[in-house]
Amino acid sequence: MARITLIRHGKAEMPRIGGNDFERGLIQRGMQNAEAVGQFMQAHKMLPDLVLVSPALRTRQTYELMSASWPNPPHVTYEDKLYEVSADTLLHLIFEHGHNAETVAVVGHNPSLVVLLTHFVGLVDGEINLGYFPTCCIADIGFDAAKIGDIDPEQGRLLSLVRARDLTPLE
Repeated sequence: MARITLIRHGKAEMPRIGGNDFERGLIQRGMQNAEAVGQFMQAHKMLPDLVLVSPALRTRQTYELMSASWPNPPHVTYEDKLYEVSADTLLHLIFEHGHNAETVAVVGHNPSLVVLLTHFVGLVDGEINLGYFPTCCIADIGFDAAKIGDIDPEQGRLLSLVRARDLTPLE
């Protein structure tokens, strides 16, 4: 089964007037959540073959902290086009880079992540609020295909939606 895992970056510094949004780093909570998410992904066998990462500081830091405990780091691509990207462009980049992969993860930003998630799975039952996609949230979507290049983007199944604040520290 082909899978796409969408991951929003960890909690970052507050934007400052005249500041550089691209260079906002993670705060302590964002760092802790990124580590917890990485441990969760490893414990639940959600490690991807390929990770696409926005080049913004907060997304790079999130990926580095998430993957620090992974036994075999996946191939990673820091893609400039992932910063301030539309959901359509994000989907195109997933196909472009991950065409032959079985599992691709994206560490990026809203609103493109949540828009793409909704495109993949449609409106799920009322118990899950797909519009609430906070920092360090993970959405794992499965497709009836062997690799990413063969998926129908409108036929995804939400396998899990995990918010970092709902994770208990793994010991």
